[in-house]
Amino acid sequence: MKKNKGYKNLFVFFLLYALILCTGQLSAQTQREVYNVKLNNVTFKEAMVQITSQSNYFFVYEDLDVLKIPRMTKEFRSSTISQIMEGCLEGTGLTFSIDKKVIYIKKITEKATPSKDQKKPDEKIDSLFVYGKITDLNNEPLPGASVEIKGEKGKGVISDFDGNYKIRVEDIAKQNTLVFNFLGMRPQEIAINGQRFINVALREAENELEQIVVVGYGVTRKKDIAGSIENITAESLAKTNSSNFQRALQGKMSGVQITSTSGIPGSSFSINIRGRGSINADTQPLYIIDGVQVTNGAQTTNILTNADVLAGINPEDIESISVLKDGASASIYGAQAANGVVIITTKKGASGKTKVSVTATAGVQDIIRRVPLLNGKQWAEFALLEYKNYDEYNGTNMYNEKLDLFKSFGWGDDGYSNAPTTNWYDEIFRRALVQNYQVSLSGGGDNTKFYTSLGYNKTDGIIKHTGFSRISGRLNLSHAITPWLTFNTNNTFSGTTHNQSSTVGAANPSRTAMFLLPGVSPRDSEGNYYSDLQYGYFLYNIPQMLELNEYIGKTNNLISANDLTFKILKGLEFKSSYNLDLTWLNEHQFSDPRTRLGSRVNGAIIANSSDVNKFQSEQVLTYNTTIKDIHRISAVAGFSYSSYKYHMIGAEANGVSSPDLTLLSSAATPISTMEEYSEWKMAGFFGRASYTFKDKYILTGTIRYDGSSRFGADNKWGTFPSVSFAWRMKEEKFLKDVEWLNDLKLRASYGITGNASIGNYVSQRLYDANSSYNGSSGIIPSSIGNQKLTWEKKHSKNVGLTAGIFGGRISANVDMYMDDTKDLLYYRIIPQTTGFSIIPSNMGGVRNQGIDIQLNTVNVDGENFKWETSFNISLAKNFITELQDGLEELGQYKVGKPITAEYVYQWAGVNSSDGRPMYYDKDGYITYNPTLEDRVWTKGLDPTFFGGMENTISWKNFTLSFFFQFQRGALKYWSDKAVLIGQAADNNLLADIYNSYWRKPGDNTWVPKPVIDGLYPGNPMKYDNNSDPSMSLIYESTDFIKLKNINLSYNIPQKLVKKLRISDAQIYANAYNVWTTTPYQGYDPESVGSDRGLYPQSKSLSIGIKINF
Repeated sequence: MKKNKGYKNLFVFFLLYALILCTGQLSAQTQREVYNVKLNNVTFKEAMVQITSQSNYFFVYEDLDVLKIPRMTKEFRSSTISQIMEGCLEGTGLTFSIDKKVIYIKKITEKATPSKDQKKPDEKIDSLFVYGKITDLNNEPLPGASVEIKGEKGKGVISDFDGNYKIRVEDIAKQNTLVFNFLGMRPQEIAINGQRFINVALREAENELEQIVVVGYGVTRKKDIAGSIENITAESLAKTNSSNFQRALQGKMSGVQITSTSGIPGSSFSINIRGRGSINADTQPLYIIDGVQVTNGAQTTNILTNADVLAGINPEDIESISVLKDGASASIYGAQAANGVVIITTKKGASGKTKVSVTATAGVQDIIRRVPLLNGKQWAEFALLEYKNYDEYNGTNMYNEKLDLFKSFGWGDDGYSNAPTTNWYDEIFRRALVQNYQVSLSGGGDNTKFYTSLGYNKTDGIIKHTGFSRISGRLNLSHAITPWLTFNTNNTFSGTTHNQSSTVGAANPSRTAMFLLPGVSPRDSEGNYYSDLQYGYFLYNIPQMLELNEYIGKTNNLISANDLTFKILKGLEFKSSYNLDLTWLNEHQFSDPRTRLGSRVNGAIIANSSDVNKFQSEQVLTYNTTIKDIHRISAVAGFSYSSYKYHMIGAEANGVSSPDLTLLSSAATPISTMEEYSEWKMAGFFGRASYTFKDKYILTGTIRYDGSSRFGADNKWGTFPSVSFAWRMKEEKFLKDVEWLNDLKLRASYGITGNASIGNYVSQRLYDANSSYNGSSGIIPSSIGNQKLTWEKKHSKNVGLTAGIFGGRISANVDMYMDDTKDLLYYRIIPQTTGFSIIPSNMGGVRNQGIDIQLNTVNVDGENFKWETSFNISLAKNFITELQDGLEELGQYKVGKPITAEYVYQWAGVNSSDGRPMYYDKDGYITYNPTLEDRVWTKGLDPTFFGGMENTISWKNFTLSFFFQFQRGALKYWSDKAVLIGQAADNNLLADIYNSYWRKPGDNTWVPKPVIDGLYPGNPMKYDNNSDPSMSLIYESTDFIKLKNINLSYNIPQKLVKKLRISDAQIYANAYNVWTTTPYQGYDPESVGSDRGLYPQSKSLSIGIKINF
């Protein structure tokens, strides 16, 4: 109990830290007119940084003017900015003037109006100086713009009131680069290349509000978003140095819970956007890569487990990821968008010199945690005690029989003192190598632009002889055929190899590493493998099986997006696209005849080959116009068609003459052949119109009309509308001049989306052709169809607030949502007199509601030091609103309870007087014989809140980022726990069992008196029961706080970079899954679903280098 209390306190401290961090930002900057500034032995530049951080004023000055000012120690209390400046400049020969938020510093003797004439080429020019003028795109001068020589801090200058500058360069012929910066403008770099005059026109920076965000069938400005959309950039993805983009997204977005389905390298991830919205249909989002709706999720066959096609996507190729969370944002995708939409945009080429980028990363990974277990001596002693107590209850003689057996093993006269300990973790797991390499080229001219890359990843699994490798290539090309016609093609190809292991029961390495008895060994005295282990229930020799058996899957995937874009009129474009998503999978399983698994049939071979072909065509018309800078109108209309085909053929055979002959043709006895084929098609019409008035009011309406071959003739088509509205309050007169407020927007939306993620033929009556009667083959009905089957429909409501203050130093997004899914795709119970017990139907409903909060702060923004924080938290609730025919309960579901709630017996602890396990009955009283009526509902497996916090600290050339992830309120069904706390005679146990079991009357503990099979007089219920219904003791809290990722990078100084003749270079180190605090006793609390033999998660450490040419 104390341990749990301490954990809760740590959780509260963590959240308080995040809140204090943010509120500290507010208190530090709320004084707008007077300031408290304390300067202690600082230079004038350091004083300006401090004044800027507190007041948001910016300075324009000449470096040479302020360098001679001595260090100062001054304190100003409740002083205006003018009073502070007068105090700082007193006795320096300098004066100042203030224009809005800019403070200009100049010599007292300086003329009020500098020369407006730029120096002419025929004037005498010092060869060690470069001259020029800095303007915007309208040729307006930019006073106070900074000019620096790249890589030489402290040697910069400031442009004068007319944008003129003059900077000293030691060697004008040397390969130096000038860096131009101005507040609100994009930085620009220009190589000197012997030039003496360099004029530059800076473009306006895309501030956070002006950022372009990818949405369905187009892009929009961030400030125009009325729905709820999360956007992740390539820069954010790079902080994890992960070879899987889904892993890099974990904990980074509010309302988006990403969990690994397995620790197998290359395995899939589960992504729940605002909760689980369906009982029976798929709950994973729609993925779109460069406009292609791709096949997503795990490929689980009788050979591979959780192999993910998306693992073939190289994160280095990704430019941005947009996640559409609310119904209004996602409804443009209609019947496929009920679970949200993930839009991935890959990198493109740009005009200019070809850029080459090379990245290399190498590291090691290990199992995230080893569950503490009994050693050989402890296990044998505990097992004998179980037999002894069993004999006491039942009058048997099992203790003496087992004592003699253990003596024969040489474990000592008492049967346990000399028992050996085999470290099964060391036999099964390993410290594994991870490698990742990438090279990319990008560039182009005015008409043709390209981006191409080649990547290789090899990840050895932490379980021996398992692993994953990927080779990926990308070619993105854009060519302007004419000024009004452009051809675009974006192509990615990946080839992946999955080396896995058996996941079946006692042959599962992850489970048996915990279950195998510590007193037995996998090898004999000469080092040869045993085929069977000497003793115990789990007799599979896992190290031998890992070495000799094969579970291999090879996947090739091609995603190709191709389009022609016609510019018909100004603002009017037509895009005709034709896309492919092709996947080929070949699997091979070999069970060596020398292993227990293969010896029964003298070796077994399974081979499967499958392919998935998806074709998509879309015709889209887009119109954008602005009228008198007041009315902004955009519209999209289009048609979409897609077809999906799946084909698989496989065979199984037994009996091989040699372990070296592993091909299917070498097996003597054919067992079975199989072949599957399925297809479905979908078509849709869609439209969206958006109107913005004076950048203040944004109204958007969307509609989609979809048809699917999966549904019956009565309900093939469905309509999915939405509407959203945003009010940019900051643009109103009463807020426009509030300088500390740079954004305030209210958002509201409502939308309907659909879910058709069920079997391709569920609505149709199906027949089984593999049937026989009286020796004759025939065809019989195998399932009943339902021509009235229709879409699941999710009705989404969202209200949000977006705010930014103090020049973007603090920004926040808060959303409240309520999603009601109706007409759930499920199976209705029908009378068996029909010949069937169930029929696919639409019935019931589910509600998800919650709050998403995203907060970003710039805590410190100095000349050489910057500290940023990003924090998100999501509060979520899920419950069933309706079941079949008004029933309150149906099978494992109950109205008002979460989808993942379970109906279990309630554990009450151990009777301190006799050591028997106790339970609660339905009235809350202690019982030793609970009935089905005594069961209670758990609170559900999903967390009540979750989130993450990332801090990024930059100092000179170093950048350190560290990311925490957390969740609270979730449970996990840890079925392996039932084995680890109970039947010691056959398997190993948790280490805590030995120290905590009941020994004598008066002991207060959670472990009952040791008895074989957990059976006690008067206790027909096994306390370690994990059958259906199971015991609440088997469920554990998966609350956690994780230091998920630490990344440290160093940008190599430009002086060294220039000598190497490269543009820039960075070295970095990354640590993943660094630290976890949790009450969960299994491998890892973060994995999704039941933790029954899941491949454990890993922790890793890697180093790498990135070089740009």
